[in-house]
Amino acid sequence: MTTYGLELQRRVDRIDGFYKAILSRQYTLTDEIKALKDDIDELTKSSAVLKHFLDIMVKDEIQNMANLVTYGLRAVFKDQNLTFVPVITKKNEKIHIELKTQSEGVTCDFGSFGGSVAVIESFLLRIICILKKKYARLMLLDETFAAVGEEYIAGTSALISELSKKLNLDVLLVTHQKGFQIFADHVLKVKESDDGLLMENIK
Repeated sequence: MTTYGLELQRRVDRIDGFYKAILSRQYTLTDEIKALKDDIDELTKSSAVLKHFLDIMVKDEIQNMANLVTYGLRAVFKDQNLTFVPVITKKNEKIHIELKTQSEGVTCDFGSFGGSVAVIESFLLRIICILKKKYARLMLLDETFAAVGEEYIAGTSALISELSKKLNLDVLLVTHQKGFQIFADHVLKVKESDDGLLMENIK
């Protein structure tokens, strides 16, 4: 073989070597790409499962909250068939919760059934926040139930007393509504005197 032929053969061998190396690297990259795709697929499926479980947990938690508020509403407003209905939707992959109240198939925004209902719902939601955030179990309420109709005060007082005992929650209520004395553990009356305000122990 001539010198030219030998040089040409060496070049062919070199190119063939490069080709085989590239081909080998291609196979390696193909395997790596497949492995990455499999990992992505597995992560996507795992993520979907976790999202599903999180959605269930959120819905369960919201439902427990709704059950407590509904229980409170029905304990106070025995003449109305009220249900607290949190409506859960997703916006841009984020959970969005709207607070609604329902009666006799009619669903309205939070507070639409009047001040009395809104006040009781707000009170119960505050209790839920105290429990979930593990805050001190103490509520200071200054004329909080002023909007509650006279006919519902006894039921409200009974509900406060029940929740206070069941949840180990201290409630200090400042009010002019005497009906709240019925179920109160202690009643103090503020009286004016020449020496200023005095606290009289009524109960």
